[in-house]
Parts: sequence; structure tokens; C-alpha cells
Amino acid sequence: MLFILPLLGCLAVVQGAAFTPQVSLLTDLPQFQNLEQTTVRSVLRTINDKKLKGTPFYFGSTLADLSVAPQNAAWTSARFEDTWNLIVAENNCKWFSNEPASPGLFNLTACESLRNYAFQRGIAFRGFWHNQRPDWLVNNPFNFTATDLNKTIIPTAVETVIEGLGSTLVSWDVVNEILWPNFAIDGNTSSPMLFSDSSFINTALLSADKARKKIHSNLKLFVNEYNSMSAHFVLTFVVCLSISLAVGGDFPSQAKTECAFKMLTQLQASGVPIDGLGIQSHYSANPQAFPSKESAHFTMDRLKNMGVMGAITEMDVWLPDNTTESLRWQKASIFGDILDTCLFSSNCNEFIVWDNRDDESWLNSASNTGIHQGTLFDASGNPKLPYFEGMSNPLQQAE
Repeated sequence: MLFILPLLGCLAVVQGAAFTPQVSLLTDLPQFQNLEQTTVRSVLRTINDKKLKGTPFYFGSTLADLSVAPQNAAWTSARFEDTWNLIVAENNCKWFSNEPASPGLFNLTACESLRNYAFQRGIAFRGFWHNQRPDWLVNNPFNFTATDLNKTIIPTAVETVIEGLGSTLVSWDVVNEILWPNFAIDGNTSSPMLFSDSSFINTALLSADKARKKIHSNLKLFVNEYNSMSAHFVLTFVVCLSISLAVGGDFPSQAKTECAFKMLTQLQASGVPIDGLGIQSHYSANPQAFPSKESAHFTMDRLKNMGVMGAITEMDVWLPDNTTESLRWQKASIFGDILDTCLFSSNCNEFIVWDNRDDESWLNSASNTGIHQGTLFDASGNPKLPYFEGMSNPLQQAE
């Protein structure tokens, strides 16, 4: 759901800092050097038995339409048996798929197919919405108004999908990427409805809450956002003139983070149900292009103090080059530090990577992403060093 939001008037702060990941890898320690026969799922069972966080810890990945990459189908099925215990619907549950032709005509078949894929394997299912909107919503041949969207179209879409999928859902990104770093670059004028307030966010979350109560579901409702994990900050003021003009960019942004927290505060003050902030984690192994471990802990603690969950979503780390430093000291430690933060934080129960292996990654078609290679598995499906470093962190936590 992408619409322009106006003035939320958040004060943000900016401080540049060069972050260096912790370069001592757990996989250097003797007890973590022979993990080839250990599965992530077995490690997660140990975490859930010993850590007792109150809810299961989910280590998830995405799944697109089941016809995508059929040559990898057997491999993918195996990884959702031994590695990941949560599936994020990459495209099948987005608005353009669920309500493609006109308002009120729903087709949940594609979304249900992924839900069933997860259910058959006994793993969790997370919903995801983004800017893949149906043509009728973008072009507006039905001449609906912003009031129609708020009163009828958005509530009907949200409630139909959540009620239709039932209690198998564990979490949903109800609104996604609404804090834009640069209006001109992101070109959000494609939306026919330029909201003059944040009402559509409230509408979506209230509708999702209504739907989950109707089906007696424990579904957690998230706002998902990128560049939303910042470091400590100093009092250098930058006015977030509009949520669509939030200061951000390619690097983790303190100003962007402040706008996210301002939004959460306003939602809570308005009595709008919000369970968590999804922290999109598309990072580069370049300096300053990822948050420090201190920043990650700081952000999770802020959320905890608000009574809000944090989820690491869309995690990948692309490489600027193929040097040992990039592969070892940067990427593996970035994955390890962020996962360790989530494991350590009582309000973080979901750690989700984006795309299953390098040959399926969205980074391959993206610009300015170095040599790509952002996932935990190479193009042949073999686990890479970050995979083993990631597995070592839960093992250490379980000791």
C-alpha cells in the first residue's frame, strides 16, 4: 500500500559514523567448526527449549509463486524442512494478486497455495504487502475517492485476506515502506489518492485487528520499514517535513528511524493496534552501509520500552567485491551480529532472510549492488560462511 502521507512533524537527528562489524567469528572457535551435519531447525528447537522467550523463534525466508525456479523446487522443499521454519509470501499475497480485476472481486488462490505449502510442512506463515497494487487502484477507472478507500476499499481488502487465510498466520506487514527518503526519486505521484493525513494507516491496522479478532487469531500486526535501525544520536535537528520526505538514503538513517518511532508513538496514542516494527535489512558490506551491533541493540531496546516487537525482515548483505575481507569480516559478521541481537532481545522472535539462494535473489536485477551474492546459499544451493556463522549464534545462545 503506497500512498503519500503528509506532515507528521517528527524531529530527527543525524550523526554520521563509520561502523565496523565485530570481526571475531564464532566459526573460528573449535566448537563451531564442524556444523555441516547440524541443521538450523534442530538448533531452533534447542533455542525454543532453553531460551523460553514465550513464543517460538522463527528463522524464515521468502517463497514466490511455486512455479518460479522449478529447477530448485526439491532443494527449496528440503530447506523448508531443515533450515527455515517460517515462510513469507513474496508476491502471492499482495493486493494485485488478491483483488486483481475490480474492487470486491477477490481471488486468494495464489496466496492460499503458499499458506498450504507452509501448513503441510508444519511451519509458520507471514503475510506481506507492498506496492504491487492492482491496475484499477492505480488508474482509478471507477472514480473512487479517498473516502471510498478509507471507508470501504481498504477495510474490505484487509479483512477479506486475513479472514480468508485464517489462524495459520503468525504475522503480517499491514503497511510497508511508507517512510520515503526522497519524494522525487521514489516518484510516488503514481498514486491517484494523495492522502492529506495518515488515516489510511489507521484504517488498515484497525481493519486487520477487526479481522484477527473475528477469527480468534493471535496474528501480530507490523509496520515494515527500511533504514529503520539507527545508532545513538545527538541533538542535531532535522525536521521530517513529511513522512514521504523522511531523511534516509542507502545507509541506515537516524532521521528515518526517528520518523518510524514517531509514527509508532502516534499510532499508540490514537489507540490504533500495532504489535511491531519490521526492520528491513537490505545491507551492503560497504562501511556505513549497515548498522552496528550497538545500534541494533539500541533500536530493539527502544521498541521494547514502547511495548512493541521488533522483527528482522528482508535480510541480505550484498558484496561490493569478492575479497576475503568482504566475504568474511563483513558479510558473515553482519549476519551474525544482527541475528545475535534478535536472539538476545526478548521482543524479537522473527529473523527473516530475503530470497533463498543467490541465483534467485532480487539483487541480481538491482543496480549498484556490487557482485550481489546477498543470501545464505550460493547459486548452486551450497551454504556459505554467513550460514554457519548464523547457526553458531543460536548455538551459543542456547548454551
